[in-house]
Amino acid sequence: MKKITLLVAMLFATLSIAQTIKIVEIDADQTSTDDMEFLEILTESSNQSLNGYIVVFYNGSDNESYRTIDLTGFSSDSNGYFIIGSDLFPGADITMGPDNTIQNGADAIAIYSANAANFPDDTPVTSSALVDAVVYGTSDDDDLELLAGLNQTTQWDENINGLKDVESLQYDASTNSFCAGTPTPRAANIDCSSACPISLSVVSVTCDMVTSGVDTYTTTLGFSGGGTASYTFTSSQGSVSGDNPSSSVSGQIIISGVNEGVDFDYSLVSENCDISNTINSPSCEPGSTVNTIAELRAGTIGNDYTLNGEAVVTFVQSFRNQKFIEDGTAAILIDDNNAIITSALVAGDGVTGLTGTLDEFGGMLQFRPTMNISASSTGNVIAAQSVLASELTANPNDYESEYVRIYEYALIDAAENPTWVVGTEYQMLTQSGSYTFRTSFYDVDYIGADVPTSSTTVVSGIITERNDGSYYITARSLADFANTLGANENTIQGFVMTPNPANTFIQVKAASNSPISLQIFDILGKQVLATENTNRVNIQSLTAGIYILKAAQSGAITTTKLIVE
Repeated sequence: MKKITLLVAMLFATLSIAQTIKIVEIDADQTSTDDMEFLEILTESSNQSLNGYIVVFYNGSDNESYRTIDLTGFSSDSNGYFIIGSDLFPGADITMGPDNTIQNGADAIAIYSANAANFPDDTPVTSSALVDAVVYGTSDDDDLELLAGLNQTTQWDENINGLKDVESLQYDASTNSFCAGTPTPRAANIDCSSACPISLSVVSVTCDMVTSGVDTYTTTLGFSGGGTASYTFTSSQGSVSGDNPSSSVSGQIIISGVNEGVDFDYSLVSENCDISNTINSPSCEPGSTVNTIAELRAGTIGNDYTLNGEAVVTFVQSFRNQKFIEDGTAAILIDDNNAIITSALVAGDGVTGLTGTLDEFGGMLQFRPTMNISASSTGNVIAAQSVLASELTANPNDYESEYVRIYEYALIDAAENPTWVVGTEYQMLTQSGSYTFRTSFYDVDYIGADVPTSSTTVVSGIITERNDGSYYITARSLADFANTLGANENTIQGFVMTPNPANTFIQVKAASNSPISLQIFDILGKQVLATENTNRVNIQSLTAGIYILKAAQSGAITTTKLIVE
């Protein structure tokens, strides 16, 4: 009888876990104070317990959480609905407090079966224990890190109809998709099959020339979901060309010949669609000229500059069409979200005469191009600047956006994440101190591969800064991980350390009988023990943990990991 009771209990528990909980409506953008925003969740059963679930809100600017709400102690209503809303939202099951807004996008909301204590603010995006997630925006470019980190393929646009202030994103089970329409809290959502199927976004607004006179500019719009109805496109200025959304599934609409200083409106209309927007004219006035990136970095945020000297591209990624460039003086990130540079630049290409606006995001300087540019040279050798981790820590801004090699063996902590995961931080221990590796580049070839745990790993990469003033190194590819300091390295031949792990003593030997000097450093790079001309070292004074041992013999040096139990 006890066995039967146990089986019934197990079956009931299994059925309870299998009950679904899903995000079905998000209203993240409204007019003025945004005091009526809400998130609607639908459960499989009426009055279903939400114990063990949490809702996490992610900020697309850094792909980290900005709010976590614990659902334990709550249940859905008799129709399975549960609403988290702004303080003024009528009948919300949970209100969000003084900071009651849901960020507009590109952002994400996720449901986890997890403990809220494990998701403090600024937690990196993760798919571990994920139940459901939605990545959304208001005509924003796709946030590829959020999509990858939450195992999503689509970023849903609340502004797809140009009505983000009065419409919400709503899930339609029949089409397994979200579409925008008049909000329906605690009621059935709209039928997405009858909603506007086309998405229209601004790809670029670029000056045709940059002179002291009146120039013209060109606007490029991108669309997808076309070929589904008869569409009429109109523009109050310029000449319209490009693809026809009535017959093409996707493509571009181009409005050219608009005079600098003149704004214009455009609209796309069909039976189910009425999309409109205003394009503001760019400034096509020539800016100041600088000869080096160091001069550019010393410029004024918001001003336009032309870089006369040649810089070399060190890394290219598809996210926001970003490119890192460097010359003999400094480096900077080109943030080309509007795809102004249409030339297919690759690492090793030189660029001369780059024109754009000096900008800043999250404390990191960046350059937004205003004109296309082609390679002025190709095949340039990219040499990483050798630097110690302690130097990076002491003078981080001096190396921002530069391609560097940490000229020390790095022991990478992969205990929590044995593989490379997008948007994740990994601590590295080197002889001169610790430094943080962050997987900031989502489409590189090592994502998903095993983290190298050898005590002779040498790391190269780009130095970046994030919102909180922290600096990181990020490898460009697998080739940026090496297991030697280089051809000029002079290592101790036949070096052996035993035992390892150890708790009382260690013994070292080498092919040569020459004296060996030893230094042991803790995880912060602080020297905790040093000896001269000895083969045996008492380590009982060291607490349990991971250390770096540096051995020197006749000018040769070997560094290795030491585990103290």
